[in-house]
Amino acid sequence: MKRDTVKTLAGLVVIAAIVVATFAYGNAQRQNQLKHDQDVKNQQAKATNTLPSASSTPKPSTSAAPSGSTASNTAPVKSPSSNSIQGGQVAGTQSNIPQTGGTGANAPLPDTGSPVAGVVGFAAVVTSWLWLRRSKRALFAAARR
Repeated sequence: MKRDTVKTLAGLVVIAAIVVATFAYGNAQRQNQLKHDQDVKNQQAKATNTLPSASSTPKPSTSAAPSGSTASNTAPVKSPSSNSIQGGQVAGTQSNIPQTGGTGANAPLPDTGSPVAGVVGFAAVVTSWLWLRRSKRALFAAARR
């Protein structure tokens, strides 16, 4: 094979590896977010199941309670729209607003994945830059001959 063909194939392999790594990283981030969302749902379900009741044996309500009021056998529940963990979302709705972590002074930063991924990306960019610089020099040297 000619030298240019080998370089082209090597470049395509590098590009394909970067694309695959990008999709793998994005998928891992999505899986982490889904796991986090499921953990939040489980914590909320656990919190609603462990609320202390007014009596040891709750009695089912036979009359329909008007909207916005509480029945006599239920504890008041905090509205999901005031929950800072979900960023003000109401349960069961979709929002296109990206979740970037809490807003309070002591709010934790969002989990962005392993720092190794950033190092790998940085190394790929630096390596590509060095290859580009070297190929430019070779091109200019060949043009001078």
